[in-house]
Amino acid sequence: MVIQFMQRYDEDPTNTYIKDFDYPIFKMPFPAVTICPFSPISLQRRLKIMDGAILPENVTRELAMTFLKYGHHIMLPYTPVKKYKHMDKLQMFLKENKWTVMDFVKNLKPCEDVVEACWWSSERIDCNKFIKISLTSYGCCCSFNYLLEEFVGREKQQPNPRPLASVDFGRRSGLKLVIKKDVLNDDDIGENELDEVITNNDGVLVIVHHSMEFPGLNSNSYAVQKHREMQISIKGEAIIKPEGLDHLNSANQKVPVCIPGNINTLEYFPTYRYLNCYTNCRIKMMIRVCGCLPYIFSNIAEHYKIKRCGLKGLICIQEHSKEISIDKDVIMPNFTCSCRAPCQELVYDSFPNSMYLTKTNASSSYIHVSEESAVLRVFMNSQVFQITETLPAADEVYLLASIGGIFSLFLGCSFLSLVEIVYFGGLLCRAIFLRPKIKSTSKRKRIVHDSHVDPPSYNY
Repeated sequence: MVIQFMQRYDEDPTNTYIKDFDYPIFKMPFPAVTICPFSPISLQRRLKIMDGAILPENVTRELAMTFLKYGHHIMLPYTPVKKYKHMDKLQMFLKENKWTVMDFVKNLKPCEDVVEACWWSSERIDCNKFIKISLTSYGCCCSFNYLLEEFVGREKQQPNPRPLASVDFGRRSGLKLVIKKDVLNDDDIGENELDEVITNNDGVLVIVHHSMEFPGLNSNSYAVQKHREMQISIKGEAIIKPEGLDHLNSANQKVPVCIPGNINTLEYFPTYRYLNCYTNCRIKMMIRVCGCLPYIFSNIAEHYKIKRCGLKGLICIQEHSKEISIDKDVIMPNFTCSCRAPCQELVYDSFPNSMYLTKTNASSSYIHVSEESAVLRVFMNSQVFQITETLPAADEVYLLASIGGIFSLFLGCSFLSLVEIVYFGGLLCRAIFLRPKIKSTSKRKRIVHDSHVDPPSYNY
């Protein structure tokens, strides 16, 4: 039984408790909301770009329009279109117009072509001020309250940007966006090879994530299509775990339960997050396999002086996308990816609800909304959130109490009683050993005292 207690102590089990039920939501940052259009580029946008574009001799206008229509799919590092026979002509088209891959993708769908109107805490806001272009695993997207890109390359002396927080809850609070109808469907169905390969691309992809978390392959995402209103209710939770605690994984190896907040083990991100760790592994694998980074990591490549992938490098990334798309712990020859959650983290649980868009005259926010548009609402579902804390279930006190209880059971007395018996037995032996010395010392003191006493005097 003692061995069993020692094994349990060695495995470092934990218990999780609710530390606080009603922590106010204004102390929790509002999550970042990222919108990624995956429908083909609208005809109006393509014609606008073609007006100022230069066509090489062997690139027809129809082929250039195809490049513009599906360019955001062709350029994705994890795109399903791995082999496109006109990549050499696309390279010439970009070179002729002096466009980098980043410039080309940014011009296809700017954020002003995606979002029509914005509200924050029931107040109309300027979309151009609060919705910024962002780089994600799904290409160039538009984000609200996303701050990670601002941290890359920042000096420690500069103040950190603070994310927005909601002071209210419910569907009439938080963020509300009206998505333009032009990015929700394909208004020009042509006849070329990509029209057959890339299908079911109507709508936009919505990612709800932490403001310091890269929107990647592990992030929760939802599709918003035309004629629909997507309501995403957010339940926040703060999780606290002990530092320096290990546990046994499936391979019977000791691994840390969490990563302390003051330790950042990531090479390419300024703050540690669980999903950032896997993105960091993908970056290292891209550099290892192809020697460059695609345009979705342009800010990281610029800060850390890493070679950027041109069109040829992007093709290398696409050909090895299965090997590079790391979304869980992996062990390879000369490469290991193992990620743990931070010891103090904020978690956002999303509860989506999609319904038909019903316009009402009672609401002024629906006056200029087209029936082919879409509405996105992201809000906190409660005025409070809870804080959970994880503590060791078998610490030193547990081990001492358990072993002491086993000794008490089999010895018929407590372990402390044995210690007291030994202690008082030692006192008894000491007293017996010192008794002769004490008697001789006392006798000697009486003799000395009597020799110094004067005889009594008598008066006659």
